[in-house]
Amino acid sequence: MVAVAVMAALCACGGESSVSRRFPCHFTFHTEWHPTSMIVTSLGTYNYYVRISMTPNNGAYIVNVADSKGKKEQTRLTNDLENRAFSNGIYLGAGGTKGFLIVGKTNFNGYVAWDGQCPNCATGYTTRYPLEWTDNATTVVCNTCHRKYSLETGAILSGNKGDRLMSYIVSYVPNGMLGIGN
Repeated sequence: MVAVAVMAALCACGGESSVSRRFPCHFTFHTEWHPTSMIVTSLGTYNYYVRISMTPNNGAYIVNVADSKGKKEQTRLTNDLENRAFSNGIYLGAGGTKGFLIVGKTNFNGYVAWDGQCPNCATGYTTRYPLEWTDNATTVVCNTCHRKYSLETGAILSGNKGDRLMSYIVSYVPNGMLGIGN
C-alpha cells in the first residue's frame, strides 16, 4: 500500500501531470507532406518558435503559421486524411476554434507546445487573452496582466505570481507527423 502511494506521488510531480487539461487541445500535422513548413523548421531549430492557428475553408482547413519576426505562411490541408483529423472540430486550447499554439524546440526540454492564451487571464472560450511576442524570440507577454513568460520553460519571468504557461503533449516523428494534445 505504501509503494502505491509513493508511486502516485512520484507520478503527480512530473511527466503528463504538467500537461494542461483546462481546455481541450488536438492538433495533427503531416510533416512528410509539408516538409518546407515553418512548423518543421521550428521543430528542427532550437529556440525558434511559431504560432499556429487554424481556419476552416470550404470543407478543408488552413494552417496559419507566424514567427516572432512577422514571417507568415498558410498551408491548405488538401488531403482527406489531414482534414479528417479535425472532423470533430478545432480544439486549440483556451481559445477553442479561435485559439492558437506556440510550438518549438527548447535547449533543455526538447519539443514544446504552449497554449497561446495567458494562463492567468484565460477563463473560458469567449474572451481571448493572446500572448504576444516580445523583442526576445524566446519570450511572450500578456498585454492584459503584463506577465512575461519563457518559451524555454513556461515560467513567469516578470509580473505577478501565477500559473506557468499551459503546456500540451508533443509527439513528433521527423518526416512523418506532428501531434499535439492533452
